[in-house]
Amino acid sequence: MKSPIKAVPAGGRLNLFFMEMIIVLMFFSIASAVILNAFAASGRLSRESERLERMSFCAQSAAEIFSESGSLSQTLEELFGSGSYEILNADLEGGGYAAEAKLPLTGDCEYSPQSPEIFMILIETAEKSDSGTLKILSVKFENTDNEELYRITSGAYIPAERRSDANE
Repeated sequence: MKSPIKAVPAGGRLNLFFMEMIIVLMFFSIASAVILNAFAASGRLSRESERLERMSFCAQSAAEIFSESGSLSQTLEELFGSGSYEILNADLEGGGYAAEAKLPLTGDCEYSPQSPEIFMILIETAEKSDSGTLKILSVKFENTDNEELYRITSGAYIPAERRSDANE
């Protein structure tokens, strides 16, 4: 009597079937690894894009406030509230000055000294002349490695008449 179970030939087709299945599984595992890597990279790019967008909005806000007020301290006051920041001043040759503020940021222009991952650096320079004062504000963002991430420059011209009115 013959057995109902058929024997597989020695160089048979069953070994080729298993080889094909192993190759197909390897292909799908490699493809899934590539797809997961692409998803992870897209998440990182999305977070970086969101961070750059927040820096851009914050810098534009500072530039708009400065172009109206012409004052670094007033710009910082409107952006961050009370004076919890420090402005460093230095006199320049030719009667001008430079002022700098370096602030750690989180979120949308939020000042937070607890997590200094990104720093917002505002540098105001002023060139005085007989007709008035040209003030320039440079807003830049740096990471902890001092790598510049974003920069914007704004200016404000204050005529001599307005400057003398402000001193009274």
